[in-house]
Amino acid sequence: MTDPADPVLLFDEDGRMFVLIDPALVSELIESEEEFVEGYDGRGRRVRACGDPGQVGLTLVTTEPQHDELRARVERYYSVFAARHPTRIPPQEADPVAFIRAVAEDWVEE
Repeated sequence: MTDPADPVLLFDEDGRMFVLIDPALVSELIESEEEFVEGYDGRGRRVRACGDPGQVGLTLVTTEPQHDELRARVERYYSVFAARHPTRIPPQEADPVAFIRAVAEDWVEE
C-alpha cells in the first residue's frame, strides 16, 4: 500500500479540522494513536494513526477515495468552527484533489 498523499486533513472528536502539510511530521501533532479520530489524505482516502507513543505515523485505511464523506466533514467544520468566514462556506472546487488542496490553503488555526 502506498503512503498517504499530502496534505492530510485531520478531524478531532468535536469536528475541528487540522491540516498536516507533510504526513511524515504526524508525530509532532499526534502523541499517540488514541488522540487520532479521523483523517483523509490529499486524494480523499481515509487514514489512521499507527505506531508507538511519540513515534506515530499515518497509514491508509483504504485505497478508495471517500470524497462525499470528506466533503461532509469539511462542510460541518466550516459551519461550526470556521468563524473567520462570514459565509462559512468551504472551497467549492469540483475536482476532489483540488478541493482538498484549497481547503488546506484556506485553513487557519482557530
